[in-house]
Amino acid sequence: MSSEYPKILVKPPGPKAREMIEREKMVISQGLGVKLFPLVPERGYGALIEDVDGNVFIDFLAGAAAASTGYSHPELVKAVQEQVERIQHSMIGYTYSRKAIEVAEILAKKTPIPEPKILFGMSGSDAMDLSLKVARFATRKPWVIAFIGAYHGQTYGATSIAAFQSSQKRGFSPLVPNVVWIPYPNPYRNIWMINGYDEPGELINRFLDYLESYILAHVIPPDETALLIAEPIQGDAGIVVPPKDFFLELKKLLDEYGILLAMDEVQTGIGRTGKWFATEWFSIDPDLITFGKGVASGMGLSGVIGRSELMDMTSGSALLTPAANPVISAAAHATLRIIEKENLLENAIEIGTFIQKRLREMQEEYDVIGDVRGKGLMIGVEIVKPDKTPDPELTGKICWRAFELGLILPSYGMFGNVIRITPPLVITEELAEKGLEIMETALKDALAGRVSHRVVTWH
Repeated sequence: MSSEYPKILVKPPGPKAREMIEREKMVISQGLGVKLFPLVPERGYGALIEDVDGNVFIDFLAGAAAASTGYSHPELVKAVQEQVERIQHSMIGYTYSRKAIEVAEILAKKTPIPEPKILFGMSGSDAMDLSLKVARFATRKPWVIAFIGAYHGQTYGATSIAAFQSSQKRGFSPLVPNVVWIPYPNPYRNIWMINGYDEPGELINRFLDYLESYILAHVIPPDETALLIAEPIQGDAGIVVPPKDFFLELKKLLDEYGILLAMDEVQTGIGRTGKWFATEWFSIDPDLITFGKGVASGMGLSGVIGRSELMDMTSGSALLTPAANPVISAAAHATLRIIEKENLLENAIEIGTFIQKRLREMQEEYDVIGDVRGKGLMIGVEIVKPDKTPDPELTGKICWRAFELGLILPSYGMFGNVIRITPPLVITEELAEKGLEIMETALKDALAGRVSHRVVTWH
């Protein structure tokens, strides 16, 4: 079946898609999102999406890495349908929910945090807000440290700690105060001009010296700093993987000063990197972990997992009416069961290794591929000019041509020059290979000047 796809019946965007795009412009604010592609999905199956014109695409995006079990997984569909027939809503803030309790029990066993407690939200953004509330309430300290390049989300709290693109904050001040940002230790492109692949220890030391000797010594008082919040692998910044020992050394320093470590696993968690949580790759036990996106296959569940003593907040202070409602909890329960039953962590590592191997072979042939990086099915390909500076225009053209050929291949990153590969965890090697063939064809066409359009990305 996979060999039949992609299937392009009409050059995208087709007439039905164009009509829907024009209708949306009349009634929906552009603040809703950054439209990466002129795509109007009608249905999906596995790692494939069919649009309103009947075109079938291989999906390397998974709806912002959220459709973990792919589309229309039979077990997910069955669980949601059965739950809707029983009861579609009960408010976990006022009553008790068997399914929500079961989901929390599963997550508590999977997390690297020993004997944790859990709060539920609806999106990654409000999970970040909840983590801020937890940390400030538990420590009674006002300051927060975050990383440049971190997306974190769009609610007021999440926007206030984000530093992905300045446009996220334009026109919304005043934001939540007492936040300071530091550079992420990107081995390929960092402010210290260190090759972090060849000298990981030097990059770590340079970062720690900056944090301790400049930020904590001169910018904010460490005894008034509640937490540092980090993505174990930066997502929207361009799939940036820090040196292996970075978080071990960072945690030691934070512990010295009594500063909590919160890991934003909204994108990296729930099997995306081949572990239940990407934090596991770095052998640390953080104080807090936020999750979202893939936990209910994109159906609107998120939360915070934390050390029990940190999670005892004022009763009702983290109450959100739809959070962990019965239908979403059923979806999450089914998702977690599917990931385990179908060995999707192993699949993420196996297919991710295959994809990276193929990309590195392409890197040897095409000088414009500056870096290939990632873990599991969270992979970034950095496209560069001859002088190794970012090339967002070529990146956008590659992704546009791939879309025309039937591959949903987004571009993003701090400089708009990273190709993002985050397919559903159920993707097969056959579909992954077909997608990579399309990507290489798109790259050749873009280099040959045969592509006139480019995809839209964050700016």
